Amino acid sequence: AVVSTQNTGYVGGLDTSGHDGDYAISWRDKTTQVIFHVATLMPQNETDPTSTNKKRHIGNNFVTIVYNDSGQPYKQGTIKGQLNLCDVIIEPQPNSMNLVTLSSHKTTKLTDLKPHSALLVSNSSLAGLVRHMAVNANHLCQVSNGLAVTGTMAYSCNWLERLKKIQKILSRSVTPMSSPTPPRRETFF
Repeated sequence: AVVSTQNTGYVGGLDTSGHDGDYAISWRDKTTQVIFHVATLMPQNETDPTSTNKKRHIGNNFVTIVYNDSGQPYKQGTIKGQLNLCDVIIEPQPNSMNLVTLSSHKTTKLTDLKPHSALLVSNSSLAGLVRHMAVNANHLCQVSNGLAVTGTMAYSCNWLERLKKIQKILSRSVTPMSSPTPPRRETFF
């Protein structure tokens, strides 16, 4: 779905006053919400010839989706960033088909994410497959990044991290909050 970046909901770190563009591509299901940072939807600023504003979002994504219609092989690392760990590369082919490849950067230790043989996918199946690959690769990157930072395999989904932060705030409160005990009901048979 296309969402307005002036949206009061989740916008994936995009500026809501329009500096990062007016629209973004969004997808969600019952447990996951994704905002795709699309460079061509972000405005080009004359005072920013190196596109630093665009790079601050795209460079901080674990997974980069590249649509390469140049006819030349994609050179991994073309899109640089602090967190870019893997690429999903799409190359259009004749007859409404696409070649899709998932690969990790050589500098990562993502041993579970080995380069796949390229998949030949129809246009009608492309969006779902690429989204699925990107979301799952992102989860793997989050686990791997957590391992690199903490030395443990501890990974918490956003909901669990939010719960931990709420519990931390509650533990700092002067008066502990507790849920009221429901009145006892007697049952008669």
